[in-house]
Amino acid sequence: RMQSTMVMWTLFMHSITMKVPMRAYLLFTATCSSARAFYNPHSPSSPSTFLNMSTTSPSTNLSQAKQLISKAISIGAPAYNAGDINKCATVYQDTAKEITSLGIPSALQSELLAEIDNNETSNDNAKAWALRRIFDSIVDYTLPLTPYSEPPIPSVTLEPFTQNQLPNEPLGVMDNVMGGISRGSWISKANTFFGETSLANNGGFASLRWRFPQKQNWSYAKGIYIKGLRHSKPMEHTFRIILKDDNCDRVRLANYKVVFANPDQVQDQPLMIPFTEFDQMEQMGNSLVGSPSFNPMSVTEIGIMAIKPTVVGEFQLEFEEWGLYV
Repeated sequence: RMQSTMVMWTLFMHSITMKVPMRAYLLFTATCSSARAFYNPHSPSSPSTFLNMSTTSPSTNLSQAKQLISKAISIGAPAYNAGDINKCATVYQDTAKEITSLGIPSALQSELLAEIDNNETSNDNAKAWALRRIFDSIVDYTLPLTPYSEPPIPSVTLEPFTQNQLPNEPLGVMDNVMGGISRGSWISKANTFFGETSLANNGGFASLRWRFPQKQNWSYAKGIYIKGLRHSKPMEHTFRIILKDDNCDRVRLANYKVVFANPDQVQDQPLMIPFTEFDQMEQMGNSLVGSPSFNPMSVTEIGIMAIKPTVVGEFQLEFEEWGLYV
């Protein structure tokens, strides 16, 4: 198994060093990839009201919506490219109506419903573009991990990060690296991350990164916890926890991310994020196929991110403490 992993990693690094060009993004491409849906694997409770779901699971509903979007694009995109813009807009409109009850995040659901009822859209071309943008946001959406609604079983030991582990002031990494104007700040005494994301200039994210002075060996732990988590617009905003290991340091802008939120504002139980959730290396939001899973034996960086489509505008996230759970 180790030999197989090493072969995969060698092939992956070869593709990176050979600078294989990444597939260009086209608004009306005929295919549409699905994002992985996260959920709280430890909670036996019914689906959260975070997405206003029906009785089936949130991940099933959202996956079904994404499948319908993919089907619509496979029909609408060729029609659009062939000049039949009316057919494209009609297919997108019919699909939009069909997925409104399938676990769409509340903010995107409102946007979708508004566009469905919008009779002021000037023409089929504008309608197709408007719906496609919303479709893309839905496909990019990932269900967040959330705090336990009940005490975790079995019990775990919490080990808060110490001042010796994390620098007091993190490095701010904003979308200005790509021309954006989003901003974010950190209040260390209050463990508060706040700012504003903007879609201007194709931006839309703000993040903080803590670089460890020395590589951390977290192999003895099960994952990361965040205690006393509170944030703006609980039913809408989601955030990302970022980890980097020494493999990420060998690939430009690579890291691992997991989406989290506290929609029900649970305060008496911590958010638990298992290391097993960090199973896909990313580079600027694109999954790096063939890359290894996160290695907790060589951790080099941790971070927090606010990013579109769920966080657009002002945001604030705060917590009492964070660290490792064993």
